[in-house]
Amino acid sequence: MTTRRLHSNAEEGKSITGRPPLYPGSTPALGQRISASLHQTMKLEWRLPKSANVSQALLAVTSDKPLVARILAGRGLSNPEEARRFLDPAAYEPAAPSTLHDLERGATRIRQAIGKGERILVWGDFDVDGQTSTALLVSALEGLGAKVDYHIPIREREAHGIRPEVLRGYIDDGIDLLLTCDTGIGSVDAVALANQAGVDVVVTDHHDLPAELPQALALVNPKFHQGDHSLSGLPGVGVAYKLVEALYEEAGRGDELEGFLDLVALGIVADLAIQRGDARYLLQRGLGV
Repeated sequence: MTTRRLHSNAEEGKSITGRPPLYPGSTPALGQRISASLHQTMKLEWRLPKSANVSQALLAVTSDKPLVARILAGRGLSNPEEARRFLDPAAYEPAAPSTLHDLERGATRIRQAIGKGERILVWGDFDVDGQTSTALLVSALEGLGAKVDYHIPIREREAHGIRPEVLRGYIDDGIDLLLTCDTGIGSVDAVALANQAGVDVVVTDHHDLPAELPQALALVNPKFHQGDHSLSGLPGVGVAYKLVEALYEEAGRGDELEGFLDLVALGIVADLAIQRGDARYLLQRGLGV
C-alpha cells in the first residue's frame, strides 16, 4: 500500500488543496511530560493473578505450553474455545461493520458523496490513532474515486476536537461532507455550524459519549455498545476501518482490505487499546501484513 505523508491543513487563507506540508516537532514541555509519565510507570508493581486450574483441553489449545495456559486461565480464558479464538485470528469471527451504531447511515452518505463528486473533508487528530485513521480514510476513499482532503489539527494551536473557526474556512472553500475520525463526538458547536451551512457530518470516534451529543447525520462510535461487546474496545482507527470495510465490501473490493491493516495495527498499539474482541483480531491480522 502506498504510504501517504500527512500534513496539517490549518494554515489560514488558502484553498482546500495544495497546502505545503507542515511537520510540527516535539517541544521541551512534551518531553518533560513523557519523562514524568515513564517515571511514574516505573513505580508500578506487577500483581500476578491467583493460580488457576488448567485443563488438558486448554493445554492442548496452547500446543502444550503450560505457562501460556496458566496465563490464559489466570485472565479468565479457561474455556478452550474462547482461548482458541483469543490466540488464533483464523478462529475468531469479527463483528459485521453494520453492527456499529449509525455505520450504515454514514456509509450510505459517503457513497452518495462519491457518486455525485462531492468534496469530502476528513478531520482527524494529531496522535498516532488519529493520524493512522486519517491516512486510512483518505487512502481508502481516494481508492474509491472520492474527492477528498484532510485536516489534522496542530496541537499547539487547536488541541483536540473540531474548532468552529477553523472549520469555517473549509466551509467557505466549499466542502460538502465532513467526515471525522478519532474525534468529533463532543464537537456540538462545530457540527451545528456545519449543519447551518448545509454540510452533512459523519462522526467516527471512540471516545466516551458526552452528556450532549452533536446533531450529526451519523454518530459511529463503539461506546454506544455495552462494555463487553466485541466492538466496544475499538480505537479510532478500528472504527475507521469498519467504515472502510463496509464501503469496500459494498463495492465488491473486499479483497483489498488487507492492504490497510498495517495502519490499523499501528493505531491500535499506539492507542493502548485493550486486547480483546475485534481490536485484538485486527491487530493480529495487521501484524501479519
